[in-house]
This record gives sequence, structure tokens and C-alpha cells, in this order.
Amino acid sequence: MKKYKLTLAEQETVINFDNELSTASIYTHDARLIRKLEELSAKYPEQFNLQRKGPDRGVTYTLPKRCIGIRPPYSEKRRKQQVEDAKVNGLPFANQEVKTNGNE
Repeated sequence: MKKYKLTLAEQETVINFDNELSTASIYTHDARLIRKLEELSAKYPEQFNLQRKGPDRGVTYTLPKRCIGIRPPYSEKRRKQQVEDAKVNGLPFANQEVKTNGNE
């Protein structure tokens, strides 16, 4: 039997939360978002929980609702200003502590 492969349209991301609970769930096939959720889960295991790995690399995580945000898009002026600031001051998170494989 031939395995069915999801189309790009079927590889969706769904965010669910209600007004009663303090947590949200995210179901996604997006590789970039999955990587970010994995990193957050490793760093904050009590808050970012992998609930299920589904077929075709889909995952479901639960996380605090306060971590879900919607922001306005960057204006071209703001984007150019941040590029100039980064050239002068470096990237904003470049000085944060980076974990190595125990060889500190």
C-alpha cells in the first residue's frame, strides 16, 4: 500500500486556547517552528511539553498562553534602522551565554 503524503496546504499549524485554561496547544508541521519548540522544551521542560508526535513529522506541544503573541509587521523604516543598529552594536542576543557540550 502506498503511503499518503500530506500536501503543503495540509501541513498546517493550528494554535488552540480557550479563556478557561492558562495553556495553549500548538499542532504543527513547520520545521522551523518544531525546532524552536524543541529548543524551548529542552530549556523550559516544565512549561513546553511535547504531547504527541504524529505522522508526517507533525507534533503537538502545550505551552503557556502568555507565550503566544501577535504583533504588527515591521515597517521598512524600522527594519532599516535595526539593520543599521546591528551593524553598529552587533546582534541583540550575541552576548548571551551559550551552552557547550559540558566543555566550559
